[in-house]
Amino acid sequence: MKAEIVAQIKALAEKEIVLDSANAFNDLVTEFYRIQDEEERQWEIKKLERIEAGEKPEAIEKPVYPMLSEFRVFSNLFKEKKKVEIQAQKDQEKVNLGEKKALIAGFTDLVQNEENIGRAIGRYKDIQASWKEVGPIPRDKRQAIQKEFSTLVDTFQYNINIYKDIKDHDLSRNSKLKTEVIEKIKALLELEKIKDIEKKLHAYQDEWNGIGGTHQDDWEKIKTEYWATVNKVYEKIHAFYEVRRTEQAENIVKKRALIEQAKEISATELGGHNDYKKTTDALLALQAEWKTIGFGPKQENEAVWAEFRGVCNVFFDQKKAFYAERDGQFDEIKKRKEALIEEANAVKELTDWKLGTQKIIALQKKWKETGSAGPKFENQLWKKFRGPIDFFFNAKDGHYNKLDAAGAENLAAKEALIAELKAYEVPKDPQTAIDALRDFSKRFAEIGNVPFKQKDAIYKGYKSTLDEKYDAIDLDKEAKEKMLFQAKLDTMLGSGNSERLIEQEQLAIRTKIDSLNKEVLQFENNLSFFSNADDSNPLFKNVMSSIEKAKAEIEGHKLRLKIIRQATK
Repeated sequence: MKAEIVAQIKALAEKEIVLDSANAFNDLVTEFYRIQDEEERQWEIKKLERIEAGEKPEAIEKPVYPMLSEFRVFSNLFKEKKKVEIQAQKDQEKVNLGEKKALIAGFTDLVQNEENIGRAIGRYKDIQASWKEVGPIPRDKRQAIQKEFSTLVDTFQYNINIYKDIKDHDLSRNSKLKTEVIEKIKALLELEKIKDIEKKLHAYQDEWNGIGGTHQDDWEKIKTEYWATVNKVYEKIHAFYEVRRTEQAENIVKKRALIEQAKEISATELGGHNDYKKTTDALLALQAEWKTIGFGPKQENEAVWAEFRGVCNVFFDQKKAFYAERDGQFDEIKKRKEALIEEANAVKELTDWKLGTQKIIALQKKWKETGSAGPKFENQLWKKFRGPIDFFFNAKDGHYNKLDAAGAENLAAKEALIAELKAYEVPKDPQTAIDALRDFSKRFAEIGNVPFKQKDAIYKGYKSTLDEKYDAIDLDKEAKEKMLFQAKLDTMLGSGNSERLIEQEQLAIRTKIDSLNKEVLQFENNLSFFSNADDSNPLFKNVMSSIEKAKAEIEGHKLRLKIIRQATK
């Protein structure tokens, strides 16, 4: 569809005269931008979906839209040709105005001084023919010039009628024709397109002037109705251009407001990728809004566009320089991650599963601390790093799978213990219940490993049953949370895969602590906005409440780490 539109715009731009095709060109441009905006909207949707699927925003490159450059080339060509034609038209209108004034001067001399009827009629016909041959004149002069000429025509025709014996039939016929012209002019009031109204009005006025005189008794009435109708049409034309001038002035005000917003956005201090992305999105949103605002007066419209584009260009040049520098940093990170990949390959063949697991976890931590190598290399490097890690853990899982054959008796014993646990009725005394449930956990851990395929199922069955019993204990919220975490830890220790589960739990807790610390730092930074606020300010109170809540959560997570350390000594 866009290719068809560009082809049509190209055809219009290559025409010798383009001005008559302006409406068709504007319709094509509007349709092209509608399709372009939809493509960009669809890309933004896909971008969000890819981000939600796990891709990093900086890894997603914006597509190159087909036909956009060709569209701009031929659109600019059409506009430049149109600009030249409009200027030429204006220049010609000035020349035409001079010619019509000269014809009016000659016509005035004819009406006032010519006494020879034959010569007067001949000169009148020449003036009429010359008048029709003269092209358009400036719009603000048309009504007055046309009225002056029409008045001379009317005066001349009546002067001639003094000397000529005009047949009654001709006078009646002229009256009918002039009435028909008046009706045509009235019909113009129902039209919407002003250019069509102007064009037809000039033609009808020429037609009126070409019709001979009427009966003297009819003339005043017809003339009065004619000029009243013509004036109404001109009032409609003038009202349209007045509204358009007002709208264009309002459009300039709106565009200047966008320029100020763009300056304010661009002046924001930029610290990194997120800041640049946020500013880019904001400027792109302003550019999209700019497109929805109509044109202003030509000279002002070009000036505000140049200023707006200049503000945007300054930011995007700065952004380009920032990412060029960041790419250099990505190269350094890439080298460090390639070294970690070599270390991972050296670890993957270890059969000391505990040592190997510790080394891999350490490498994973270093990998995370090293940072991103950028959208171009990060995913590739991650796949290379993940390969030896998966190799090691697959080998480790294979080793433990072989041990599952010896776990059939343990499976039966654990199933029996779970059945016993299900039948256990929780007593009212909390401590008695906790001691009994911890004894269940101790017995479950002492039974030993079960076959690998049943490991998860038996563990989940045990854990869910144990959780139900712990939930039934009557304790306050804080004590219950501590008890439930201790129960969770006891369950991990009895899972047959305790080392890995506990490591994962510690990593998850530390990650949560890091996240909460960042939240606290952000909240504390936000307090700078309330330097003049008192303690009663609701926003200030909300930030302080959030800080206290986050710090309380951090202490809770630190307590969990302490419980894990004590349990795994």
